[in-house]
Amino acid sequence: MGVDNRSPPDDAAAWRRPWPPPGEMTFTTSELPEVRRFTAGWASQAGMSADSAADFVIAVSEIATNAVRYGLPPTGLRLQATGRTVTAEIRDNGCWRPGTPPVPWNRGGAGYGGLGLRIAYQVCEDVRIRTGGDGTAVVLRMALT
Repeated sequence: MGVDNRSPPDDAAAWRRPWPPPGEMTFTTSELPEVRRFTAGWASQAGMSADSAADFVIAVSEIATNAVRYGLPPTGLRLQATGRTVTAEIRDNGCWRPGTPPVPWNRGGAGYGGLGLRIAYQVCEDVRIRTGGDGTAVVLRMALT
């Protein structure tokens, strides 16, 4: 009997691919270009398609920009791959004003600022915002495709 040299189905290959270690960095406004480069390189190592990686980088960059613009330092980024999902957590030490919950992407108007959160909601499968006494964290999840 011969050896079967066929490639495994895409799903099987994804499950056997070694995940890159979680990536972490702290950043300031002047380091936002590095956030994009770091995220792009990590997404490539995780095996994201070029299109998905580009969307992921844009979403992370937009939320990181919000963190340095509206949050309080230090600001940080953590990237992680598990199963078929990649996750980015962008955090800062700021907090939302009491009584002003985050606005869903389709509810904001001109008075709500830029499009960063809207973009994240559009390109990511899941966006979670955690607020509390220890700061704010935005968690972005995308399928590994």
